[in-house]
Formats: sequence, structure tokens, C-alpha cells
Amino acid sequence: MPHPFHPDDFPINKSVTLRPNKTFYLKKAIHFKTNAQIYNLSSHLSQPWNDFSHSFLDETSRVVEKLSSSSAPSYEIGSSGNMMRTIKTMKDSSGDKVCDLNITFVSFDLSSVRFPPGSEHSRHEIEMWPVGDKGNDEAKHEAFVRHSIPYFWDMTGGRVGILYKGLNQQRVEVGRVAGFGFDKDAVLVLNGDEIDEVVAISTCVILLNGRDAMDA
Repeated sequence: MPHPFHPDDFPINKSVTLRPNKTFYLKKAIHFKTNAQIYNLSSHLSQPWNDFSHSFLDETSRVVEKLSSSSAPSYEIGSSGNMMRTIKTMKDSSGDKVCDLNITFVSFDLSSVRFPPGSEHSRHEIEMWPVGDKGNDEAKHEAFVRHSIPYFWDMTGGRVGILYKGLNQQRVEVGRVAGFGFDKDAVLVLNGDEIDEVVAISTCVILLNGRDAMDA
């Protein structure tokens, strides 16, 4: 069954530029078999985001090294159980579950994010659908819907993933992610006024791990 929304139906609004107000460091979040840690660097950075410039990435590396040695991560993602290693549970710094990530083979089912009842992050399960690409991990294009609004994770233009939000029948950029740290880490920047951070982080982790990235 095709996804009800397609990126071709939402031309990019190039008059709106990304103005991120949140920055997250996704540590060991790519093809991970045990735990991944997410650090919120937003209030710790002096260097403004400039399309993942060297100076910006250098500062994020220094800040996360300091934070990881002195404080708990904002979120942690770990395997849930031993049989289905693609089920990941994401918890906040208090140890409370915020969602489950089901990262699965596309031939089996769609990847999804499931939230506890009454969650402030989403009223419903979020499914990620492949759209508009050639079906390979080097040029992924994934769509999902939250509260009747479509979003698109686009990696068809290179190694930087762009998160678009559907607004007024157009796509507006609300986030970006770039790999870092020998392709095990990533840096995610968001406009937190336009996308819930847990939704963005969880769907981003699914995107970066790929449709066929099952733990061995």
C-alpha cells in the first residue's frame, strides 16, 4: 500500500530557511547493538549552526565529551528484550519510557514509533514509509504523519538528511542531521517550534539505521 503523501505533491518552499533552536548529539546511534545516548547541546553551544561547518562540529564534539563525563544523557535508546533486537526503547533522563522504536526489514513490515498512552509527544503510533527513492540506504526518502501533518526525511541529495514539514501544501525545512564520529554518531539540529524533539530524534534514528539494519 503506497503512502498517502508523496514529496512531489509538496514542492519545497525555498523562501523559508532553517533556523534551528535545538541541537542534539546522537552518540553511537548508527547501527548500534546495545545502547545509544542522546545529548541536548542547545544551551551549551556558543558557535551558531552554519550548515555543519567545521567550527560548529568541533564545538559539538568538545561539548559532548565534557557532558558525557559529567552528566546523564537527555535520552537513551536500548534494546528491549533478547529475541527481537530491532525493538528499541527510548527513555528520558529520569528513566521513564518515552517511546519504542520498531526498526525492521521493509519486507516484513514498516518501521514505526510507538508512544505510551497519554504521551505528550504523539497521540498515535507513527509509521515510516519509503517514498520517492530507489529503495536503497544511500538515497532514502521516508515519510511519516504526526497529528495529521506529513513530514519527510530526505537523504536523496547526499549524506546530510533533511527533515521537511508539510505546510500549506509545501515542504518547509525544520531539521537536518549529519553523520559524525566515524559514522557511529550524528548531529541533529531542529526548529523545535515546528517538530517535537522526541518524534524528530526517534524517526531520525530509524532513518540512519536503515530499512535493513537488523542487529546481528
